[in-house]
Amino acid sequence: MAIFIRRLEEHDEVAGFNCGDDPLNHYLQRHAWTNQQKMSIGVSYVAVDDVAPHAVLGYFTLAMASVPRDAFPKKYVRGLPPYDLPLILLARLAVDQRFAGRGIGHALISEAFRISLRVADEVGCRAIVTDAYRDRLAWYARYGFVPVEGGAPTGPQRMFLDLRTVREAFRR
Repeated sequence: MAIFIRRLEEHDEVAGFNCGDDPLNHYLQRHAWTNQQKMSIGVSYVAVDDVAPHAVLGYFTLAMASVPRDAFPKKYVRGLPPYDLPLILLARLAVDQRFAGRGIGHALISEAFRISLRVADEVGCRAIVTDAYRDRLAWYARYGFVPVEGGAPTGPQRMFLDLRTVREAFRR
């Protein structure tokens, strides 16, 4: 089974997708296509295989965002202008439970990084941010994401990853 990651298409089979998290399932099944095609507020990418090229194994959604400069630790924004920083928001990332543990999450986040680097080269942005579930903080930290301090003590944790770190990792 060869895995491919591509933009979500209207005829992709999303109804049976189940990552074990209702909001992530619901977003893919009801909102991802509309947000991508009609509202232009986020683009979703899906992992599919060569056997069933329209059955979604996992997905992620990217959008543009900005965050006040003072929301970041000083060492990451030293020397930057005093206004909101343009960022890429990794809005969602999920893998169907039937395919968990097969490296699909790694493939998805790696592709999100590649796309983010291309976008940064074209329009300029400094980092990727995500709002990680508390039980997934260690997974994101493995890729270099750092918690943004000052967030709510419960609910998702805002995390960021400087794109310079991603660029350096891809050079190696």
